[in-house]
Amino acid sequence: MSFDGKIYQDLTTDEGLRSHRQTFGQGMFADRAGFGFQHHRLVILSLGLLNAALLIAAAVIGVYCANAKDLQVSDLAATPLILEMNFLRNHTAIVKAKAEFQRALVKERADFVQIKQEVMQKKALTDSLEQRIRNLQAEKTNLQSNRTVLEKNCGRCPLEWVLLKTGCYYFSKSDAASRKNWSDSRADCVSKGSDLVVINSLEEQLSLNVNFPRLQSSSSMWWMNGFWIGLTATENQGAWLWVNNKTEEATMYWRAGEPRNSEAHSGTCAAFLSDADSMKTWYSGNCQQNQLNWICEMEPRRI
Repeated sequence: MSFDGKIYQDLTTDEGLRSHRQTFGQGMFADRAGFGFQHHRLVILSLGLLNAALLIAAAVIGVYCANAKDLQVSDLAATPLILEMNFLRNHTAIVKAKAEFQRALVKERADFVQIKQEVMQKKALTDSLEQRIRNLQAEKTNLQSNRTVLEKNCGRCPLEWVLLKTGCYYFSKSDAASRKNWSDSRADCVSKGSDLVVINSLEEQLSLNVNFPRLQSSSSMWWMNGFWIGLTATENQGAWLWVNNKTEEATMYWRAGEPRNSEAHSGTCAAFLSDADSMKTWYSGNCQQNQLNWICEMEPRRI
């Protein structure tokens, strides 16, 4: 046993304590010396307990370190965890990029809708302007046409009328929908301040043939393209009268075989159809059943 151990044993036993007291003497200081040694005994006891606690703590730390060493994961076992961690990092970046892309896509779609609306508005404006341009061009064409007519007739005939040497003439529209029978045709001329044409000279006959509208027709119904003139037969068909009550005695202007009484176009009203032979242009038609165009005539205005 060491010297320190011997002292500790002596101080912690009654026998050692008595021996220690005898060593330091007896007498009047015996009680006070006993109190001092009791205090030192408590201090030494506390130090012993602290040493024991430190030993226990050291033992616990050693055991924990040993267990922690056993719990270490090898590099091979950690590889899947590292890969998963890297995947999660990359996945997080992808999710973030996807969210940014979706935000950008939403913005692009909104911009596209706005641009589309602007394009539609501009297209509507363009269509409106194009329609206005077409209307202006049509109006310009009409004005030019009227100007041409006015220049041709020198203001002596109404618009859409033709000035010839013998008077002002109106050729009705040649489309089938506007055709009329003889009575209705004359009524239209009267409403314009005129009457169906009266051909009373060779010059007028030739002039009308030259200025006559050229129409397409089938050979079997050529007579449908004629224009009513102001000539009708009397009830006994013995004479042909103009609307000015003058009798037409000449027969040189009738087409071959005209006037007829037995054909589909036969009747008591006369029509005019241009022909290569400008002297043979008249033929007869049914006044009520045949729907034809017509020619109006009036005197030119004096300037």
